Amino acid sequence: MPIQGDYQSFTPERIEGAPAQPGVYQLDTMPDIIYYGSSTISIRDRLRSHYAGNEGPCTQRAQFFKTEVNAAPLGRERELLQEYYNGHGRLPACNDVTP
Repeated sequence: MPIQGDYQSFTPERIEGAPAQPGVYQLDTMPDIIYYGSSTISIRDRLRSHYAGNEGPCTQRAQFFKTEVNAAPLGRERELLQEYYNGHGRLPACNDVTP
């Protein structure tokens, strides 16, 4: 099941409203999902890192994001990546390997 909820603009202002809890997130360049990620501590901190370019230029080009608070983020991230792979025959552009 994909991440539910509304898309948020990938801007510092919107990132500050992201959850500070563990969970998963997706980054998009409409209409494409370019990355699925997870954080065991704070989704907000991971999004800040992507925005700043600390995770590389691929994810820094995102335009939108979605988040999902989850107590088992690594398992949920694997599930999202597998679902994407099953539907597209490949991982999102900025995901190199499944976790």
